[in-house]
Amino acid sequence: MTAYAAASNSQTASSSREVTGELNGTLFGANAGNTQMSPLLQASSTGSSAGNTLMTASPIQTASGGPISSGSGDTPTSSPTDGTSGTGGSGSGSGSTGGDQSESDIYNNQVNTNTVWNNTNVETDNVNGDVNVGAAATANAFQAVTFNNTVVNNNQYASGEAVGSDLNAQVTNVNGSVNMSNIVACNTADVSTDPAYTVVHSTQECAVGDPSQATNVFVAQVQGDVNIAGSVAANVYTEDTNAKYNYVNTNQINSSAVNSTTNVQAYNVGGAVNVSSSAVGNTAQVVHY
Repeated sequence: MTAYAAASNSQTASSSREVTGELNGTLFGANAGNTQMSPLLQASSTGSSAGNTLMTASPIQTASGGPISSGSGDTPTSSPTDGTSGTGGSGSGSGSTGGDQSESDIYNNQVNTNTVWNNTNVETDNVNGDVNVGAAATANAFQAVTFNNTVVNNNQYASGEAVGSDLNAQVTNVNGSVNMSNIVACNTADVSTDPAYTVVHSTQECAVGDPSQATNVFVAQVQGDVNIAGSVAANVYTEDTNAKYNYVNTNQINSSAVNSTTNVQAYNVGGAVNVSSSAVGNTAQVVHY
């Protein structure tokens, strides 16, 4: 069985709109540009704002071989950094990464030049279970999940006045736990593969005036734990693969001020209180196992 997947994306965000909601169950809001959310709820809430998002997935394939090696060895003695040629362990051969039927070729280009903002306001009282609130704002987001041999070319650029999220919450008389997060990023890219080889070229640039998050929480009379987390990052790249051959070329450029503010008042809490706040310019993590 062989499978081939190819995906390309070119996105530009420059519009804005407003979304408001009030309900007693679960609230989810996503918007390209600007999101305003003012929920009044008693269970859980998720507010998010995103400029450009792309998620791709390829089917499982069982084809053997590939462009890295046509020799009889299992481990290539030299692997191509550009995905064009290679030699096998006890033999030699060559191939190309374009058009292989067991290969996923993914080209992603994302440009956001407008403000992306999310406002989430929560007020709850007398809740028998947990209170879970998630707020987020992202200019460009990319995720690729494949089981094929994979070649990824990712380019993300974000500018504009601001990318940010405000979370304001007042929570009282909760029999369960309180969990809240506020996450902001200019560019995020995540690659997860399970093939013979993976080749990634990624460039991320954040030129936003002020990527920031502000979280203000008042909690009282909580039987369980209180967990509050706020984080801001300009460029984030993560990869998880068990490919025998893995090549990654990532470039991250940040020219923005990155700010994170988290204020929490907690009274009469039966469990633990955990609060975290972070501001990061560029971060990359590659797990190869």
